[in-house]
Amino acid sequence: MIRASDLLGCVVHTESGKKVGRVHDLRAKTTESDCLLIGLMVGRGGMLARLAGGGAGAGPTRGDDVVPWHAITDLKEGHITIRD
Repeated sequence: MIRASDLLGCVVHTESGKKVGRVHDLRAKTTESDCLLIGLMVGRGGMLARLAGGGAGAGPTRGDDVVPWHAITDLKEGHITIRD
């Protein structure tokens, strides 16, 4: 099982090696019985969203600040790889 604390601070790279940034916050969707992780907030925009509280009223984020969960191809301690 992966904990949120395991993801925060991880460095995110694409499969081709381009650094995207660090994970500063997470995005989740609640269902009747669960909380599903749907994305990672990365880079400068991710940090700003976290500092602003990250809720619905935190303002818009750029699309490249959000990494969808389905884009992740590899998770290792301190490092996340995503599709190009």
